[in-house]
Amino acid sequence: MNKILIIQTRPGIGDTVLFLSAIHQIAKYNQKSKIYLVTKERSKAKSLLKDDEYVKNILYVKNRNGRHIKDKLLKYFDLWDLLKHIKFQKSYIFHYSIGHYLLCRILGIKSIYHYGFIKKNENISKKIFLSVCKWLNIKNFETTSKIFLKKIKQKNHNNVMIGIGSSGITRRWSLQKFISLIETINNKKKYNFYLLAGQNEEVDAAYIIKNIKKNVKIKSLCTKEIYEILTYIKNSKLYVGTDSAFMHISAGLGVNSFGLFGDTPTNYSDYSNKIFPIMPKGYSSIGHNSNAMNKISVDWVMTKIRKII
Repeated sequence: MNKILIIQTRPGIGDTVLFLSAIHQIAKYNQKSKIYLVTKERSKAKSLLKDDEYVKNILYVKNRNGRHIKDKLLKYFDLWDLLKHIKFQKSYIFHYSIGHYLLCRILGIKSIYHYGFIKKNENISKKIFLSVCKWLNIKNFETTSKIFLKKIKQKNHNNVMIGIGSSGITRRWSLQKFISLIETINNKKKYNFYLLAGQNEEVDAAYIIKNIKKNVKIKSLCTKEIYEILTYIKNSKLYVGTDSAFMHISAGLGVNSFGLFGDTPTNYSDYSNKIFPIMPKGYSSIGHNSNAMNKISVDWVMTKIRKII
């Protein structure tokens, strides 16, 4: 059986979902081949893709963030040591890097597909799409990522996911606005609310729960493992919250996901027809350093999700 190597080293959980449809398309193109995905542990790919129908082999490369030449060389040595015992026929590199290309040559891989050597400032979703179409010689493919999950229950239309966490301060929404949003939704209809964020943001979740009205049913999922959280999300009505990993995960599970974009370009969501960006009222675009999360009002968010709620 042929063995296919896919290298995707962006560390975010959301990045895993962002690239997932492309990874699946490569797997479909290389039918009856064994797919190996190399990524970083922070991606939580082993949990996210535990039930995946296409990717069965996930390898974590050591995380070396040093900027010295020694650290950069060790990064490639780690990868070589991880892969040297596997005979690959093809490799697909979602990364601008001469190092990864040369490594694949050293590994004896004959067919190497990669972004190139010089990094460019471009739309990440568009780059993924165009690269895969070129590599596979196809004109189109479904870009909306799908996370496979065996533990599926009947969708509960009374469950609402609230994404309160984010990897950057400028991408956060105020806790008071989240409280107001939850109470406003609850006044319209009684829902079960679940707070989504990283484990280090459990303090924020506790603050919201403490200060919310007593008649609101609310629970934090911050301390649960990713795979367990997937079931909660899959069985929910919608996601509304920050542009975060959980927004991408929710969309990947087929849940309508409303993301608050006040400091990141909405092109990060272009790949999915399940993500609906909410920018501040009056804004036609958002970029890095827009610093406009505080300009997104609760009332404006409600106008966007009203048809779903």
